[in-house]
Amino acid sequence: MSRIMHSVLLCLSLFAISQSTLAQDYPTKPIRIINAYAAGGPNDLTLRPIAQYLSGVFGHQVIVENKAGANGNIGADFVAKSAPDGYTMLFASTSQLTVNPALYKMPFDATRDFAPVGQVTMNPSVIVLHAALPIPTAKELMAYAKANPGKLSYASAGIGSVNHLGGELLAMITKTPMLHVPFSGSGPALSDVVAGRVDMMIISPATTLPFIKAGKLRMVLVSSNKRLPFAPDVPTMIESGLPDFVSQSGTGLLAPAKTPRSAITRINTEVVKYLNSSEGSTQLGNLGLQVVPGTPEDFAQLLREETTRWAAVVKAANIKLE
Repeated sequence: MSRIMHSVLLCLSLFAISQSTLAQDYPTKPIRIINAYAAGGPNDLTLRPIAQYLSGVFGHQVIVENKAGANGNIGADFVAKSAPDGYTMLFASTSQLTVNPALYKMPFDATRDFAPVGQVTMNPSVIVLHAALPIPTAKELMAYAKANPGKLSYASAGIGSVNHLGGELLAMITKTPMLHVPFSGSGPALSDVVAGRVDMMIISPATTLPFIKAGKLRMVLVSSNKRLPFAPDVPTMIESGLPDFVSQSGTGLLAPAKTPRSAITRINTEVVKYLNSSEGSTQLGNLGLQVVPGTPEDFAQLLREETTRWAAVVKAANIKLE
């Protein structure tokens, strides 16, 4: 064996040993997970029990830090430009990574600048109405909208938000014009639907459950192939005659590009354990969330598919930020 070949094999062996050691030792200090939205919101409520679980497993604190603004772009940009050492992660909604590129001049490349770690949830949207509206089903809702073009109003967290795009998608596939009422966030938007100032909203079910239980909102459709366990009487999009109404937003973890694969694998492995555990399924299930444990490659594929789909909706609806 030549000296050069011997040196190459020695270097490869040392690299393999160092990667194995890193995988066993990581983490050796606290990990910071950036939530690109405000504290107390749906993403925050999803992330905190996961961070608490990881802190116990790793023996090092997993810190949640909120960096909200620009529909998630501020927090994402911060992580994209962070050191790829496995100690700064991004907890993102799929919508911020798949919708924003069609609407914003992005300060980063959502595909190039991140390494997917794993999906956490995928949450179908639900259509909720103000309880006083005498419309018991989605079919009757669409009949009312067709009979009163432009009169039925729907709230959103702002232009380009997943609520807005869900409304545009519903209007497109039913060929029914509706009145979009944008707000500065999902909280104010939902409050106005609860108060009856806006007719309806297309939103994640987690934030609507207290109002539905209190009789202030009515859920008439869920945009998934299966009925929700906590709302067994609410029909799916297929049962409601709207099979193309696929409006969903998930969450997942990402790291800066070039983060060591060993660190990504370690985080993914532990998050998947949590999601598959009775503790994880109960904690997140109580929030109305559907857990989706999977590989980094699964998450990367989902992001590619959702980016293509929502870009088509933005273009067809001619949505532009003001």
